[in-house]
Amino acid sequence: MTLGALAFLNPWLLLALGTLPIIYWLLRTVPPRPQQLTFPPTRILVGLENREKTPAKSPWWLLLIRLLAAALVILALAEPILNPERNAPLAGEGPVAIVVDNGWASAPDWTARQAMVDRMISTAESQSRPVVIVPTAFPAQTFEAKIEAPAQARATARAMMPQPFAPTRNAAAEALSKTLTAADAKGVSVIWLSDGVDHKGETTTFAEMMNGLATSGTFTVVDDPTGSAPRALVGNVGTGGKLEARVLRTGTNGPANGILHAYSTRGAQLGSAQFTFNSGASETKATFELPLELRNQITRIAIADSRSAGAVSLLDARSQWQRVGLISSETSEQAQPLLAPFYYIEKALAPTAEIVKPRDANLAAGIDQALAQNVSILIFADIGTLTPEAEDQVRTWIEKGGVLVRFAGPRLEKGGDDLLPVPLRIGGRTLGGALSWSTPQKLAPFDENSLFAGLTIPNDVVVNRQVLADPARLTPETQVWARLADGTPLVTADRRGDGMIVLFHVTGNSDWSNLPISGLFVELLKRVSTLGRLGGSSETTDAQTSANGEEVASDTSTLAPLQTLDGFGVLTPPPPASRGVEVAKFADTTASLEHPPGYYGSRGSPRAINIIRSNDTLAPITSLPTGAAHRSYENAEAEPMKPWLLAAAFALILADMIAVLLLQSGGRLFGRSGPAVARSVVAMAVIATSLAATFHAAPAFAQAGVQAPRQNSATDDAKAMAATSKVTLGYVVTGDAQTDDTSRIGLAGLCRVLALRTAVTPGDPMPVDVVKDELAFYPVLYWPVLDSTPTLPEETLAKIDAYMKQGGMIVFDTRDQGRGMPAGLGFPGSESSALQRILGKLDIPRLEPVPQNHVLTKSFYLLRSFPGRWDSGQLWVEAGGVASAESNREARRADGVSTILITSNDFAAAWALDANGRPLYPTVPGGEGQREMAFRTGINIVMHALTGNYKADQVHVPALLERLGQ
Repeated sequence: MTLGALAFLNPWLLLALGTLPIIYWLLRTVPPRPQQLTFPPTRILVGLENREKTPAKSPWWLLLIRLLAAALVILALAEPILNPERNAPLAGEGPVAIVVDNGWASAPDWTARQAMVDRMISTAESQSRPVVIVPTAFPAQTFEAKIEAPAQARATARAMMPQPFAPTRNAAAEALSKTLTAADAKGVSVIWLSDGVDHKGETTTFAEMMNGLATSGTFTVVDDPTGSAPRALVGNVGTGGKLEARVLRTGTNGPANGILHAYSTRGAQLGSAQFTFNSGASETKATFELPLELRNQITRIAIADSRSAGAVSLLDARSQWQRVGLISSETSEQAQPLLAPFYYIEKALAPTAEIVKPRDANLAAGIDQALAQNVSILIFADIGTLTPEAEDQVRTWIEKGGVLVRFAGPRLEKGGDDLLPVPLRIGGRTLGGALSWSTPQKLAPFDENSLFAGLTIPNDVVVNRQVLADPARLTPETQVWARLADGTPLVTADRRGDGMIVLFHVTGNSDWSNLPISGLFVELLKRVSTLGRLGGSSETTDAQTSANGEEVASDTSTLAPLQTLDGFGVLTPPPPASRGVEVAKFADTTASLEHPPGYYGSRGSPRAINIIRSNDTLAPITSLPTGAAHRSYENAEAEPMKPWLLAAAFALILADMIAVLLLQSGGRLFGRSGPAVARSVVAMAVIATSLAATFHAAPAFAQAGVQAPRQNSATDDAKAMAATSKVTLGYVVTGDAQTDDTSRIGLAGLCRVLALRTAVTPGDPMPVDVVKDELAFYPVLYWPVLDSTPTLPEETLAKIDAYMKQGGMIVFDTRDQGRGMPAGLGFPGSESSALQRILGKLDIPRLEPVPQNHVLTKSFYLLRSFPGRWDSGQLWVEAGGVASAESNREARRADGVSTILITSNDFAAAWALDANGRPLYPTVPGGEGQREMAFRTGINIVMHALTGNYKADQVHVPALLERLGQ
């Protein structure tokens, strides 16, 4: 039964309210109080008259208290519920179809969406109805909706995760319709958990299809969780080369503001910018005020308070603002403006680069001035040869990553120098000359592996004169990015060290061709400018980097995925469904299952795909069928009133007891019976207060999903002192007594061995509740992962993330010999494992098995394997987290300490010793030799956490001794 915002789960019990008149009749008379007399001699009783009168009826206020207490008990037993619409039964008797928007816009409030799905499944379960879970963003190429029992549907819902692309709602509707039609389902109830964005303009069609499927049931739309529109952004180059970001929302909300953070490749925060939305505005801009050198290091922009792939914008070389030096053989005084060698080059580069023009007419001095200003690109116009000193200087600069772009001219017709991508034939090719065309030559279409692939060539662009590459000396390493219609190279390039040399075989002005005065010229130079300081184009590399860091051969016409964003906006290895993108189609590629947002191409110069592109907007959902019902997500669950009513009833009953005691004492608290009455009153008041506090506090904390705050601060201080007085290892309590006992005994055994073999004097290991306790006291946390491990609250995940980023180390131990490792983190396994539930929302780096020269292999003992009770599992650490002598990878964190280790070998069981030092668990299969290696593994882990990468630095000792002459 529902009465507005109040519903009763047992409404038939309200009939008991009809007994209140009977209770009134029973309570209206109070039995006379027994007369208490002292019996002296019988004579004294003669003529004794009792002056104290006992009323024949109860006082009206006492009667009211008793009636109210009875009414409250009856109401409590009827189990009233506030906000009954959240638990209201769904109309219909067929399957309950729960359609969930799980695209990028759903990620920020994914926890609330999961809670709503669970509530809908519980409602269906109470009505004995099957459930169909349908995501609108498919995680695989094919999807088939299944009608399941509520228990199986819960598992399906838990496995569903946000995807880093927009949903395809119509495809989801077709899949659901196909399943319901095949099952001949009737009375279907459809619940659509919307993300509030009209992706691809298909919302109207989708909603009509959903409403059609719920002909004899209900179609319900669940709106945005928090009432705030999803946010997204895209980064671009603004006026003067400043980095700007367009921040988008659906524009259905009032004023709002936020902060953007800019990050480098290593994850360091380089800058911040604030943005503000006016009321009803759907777009705003934010600008990062940073020096050019710092601004060009930014590879990622993210909205601070929004975890989704749409709230992240990845930047590549195309968004960088390059500093370009222009060196010419002519002085500006001698050159007419429109005929000057750099006039059209300057006009083409001005919107995307900072121009540096040395004032010194001396060629060598001009090069010195340009390089002193840290240019990333040098452009030479008709410079034939350089002095040996200048040539060596430029060659060294190129090999360190610089890009030299040369334009031809009469001086280069003499052959040029060694700073050319291809040797030239002496003498040029001109219209009407010895090596001539009968007509001016047009440009041939660009090859797919060209830097210019995908650009449209105007029909009126022709070439009248050019310098010729010597065909006999063209090598496979020479890249030809543009050709004339007869196949003659027009733009060539060659790698030199980490840099590149590019040659345009025509002049930079209109003397030899009308190319410089065309719009194509601007696009050509824009593409070339992306090479600055990045070692060449991503399209022209000979190899790609696979997900495990190895170089593999690839088709240069296709850019393979390098790193991609997951639904929460975290860069991860590419998923199995991802595919490469053709170079010619890259600019028009949108984020999808096959092409998720992320970096593509080579690790040295990747290209980025983002969810939001430069001209995109976010459209709100405005049109829904007339019969659709609406619900909204709520932060709190439906609130039962039974505890509150029972608490009030108990309080009234105690008040009644106190009133009766006072009436019996005649209102005299200080007479002969006064002290006893007063003590009874005080005791009952204390009981009433305790009961009221219990009924008040327990539901509140239960609804919020947290425990009541601790009151004993002295105990906390004592624990903090004990944890910080010595090196203390912590173990995460799981709630399973045997597991927690094994962790405690195992760490105690490891501490005993540490004290005997090293200079570390550890304290006793301490239990740690990750929800309540402070984590910063423990350099190492050992975390045994159980299958029953629940999903942690957002506040706890944030605390764990901060602990790891501030230098703490967590050793996750699944204890299952490698069978429970989750996917998507760099190692194989099931996405629904307990470890995945813990790590799924943590900002952790890519993981890899311990490399051969990792510091963990030599922090105290020299190790090649890391066994525990089992020896078949792998130990995983942060990928690229430690520098070594043979590796060029740099430490991701200070001191190179891996903040996360994951094993399945059950370390604690191998370390567990009894009071006499005897092992408690067998080690399989290696026996006591394996246990010794397990202890060495534990010692290496602790020493690595305490000392960082000092062992890695020991490889430099021979070089230092040699330099010192020893």
